[in-house]
Amino acid sequence: MNKFIEDLASSRPTPGGGAAAAVAGAMAAALVEMVARLTPGMTADETLRKRLLELADEDCQAFDAVMLAYKNKTGKKEALKWAMQVPEETMRVAAEVEKLAQEMVEKGNKNAVSDAKSAVYLAQAAQKSAMENVEINKQTLASL
Repeated sequence: MNKFIEDLASSRPTPGGGAAAAVAGAMAAALVEMVARLTPGMTADETLRKRLLELADEDCQAFDAVMLAYKNKTGKKEALKWAMQVPEETMRVAAEVEKLAQEMVEKGNKNAVSDAKSAVYLAQAAQKSAMENVEINKQTLASL
């Protein structure tokens, strides 16, 4: 975790906001899993958390591809499309996490309701942050 935060704080272009959005979503998913494990009769699924962590890595790869395309002056549209697809997927997965987190607020262990609410807020932040990345890439793509 420290390395990711240090890298995020650096002047390097990646990781950036897209990766941070996916990690926020993964933290939300982890909290949903925790509340599920603390709630009798509920099961925890790691799929969404793992996918969001993959998306954090993919976001870095996609933005690195954008930077390379600008440097080489070729493949900009394709790179920008990829850089839009990753945060779009982050938004979709984070929305699933938010739905599950809301369910945990209502039906989960009441001793962990603050964790479930934190998951809701983190999932919402992931979606909003990812949307910003989609929008900026969409604008850039339209200007080419």
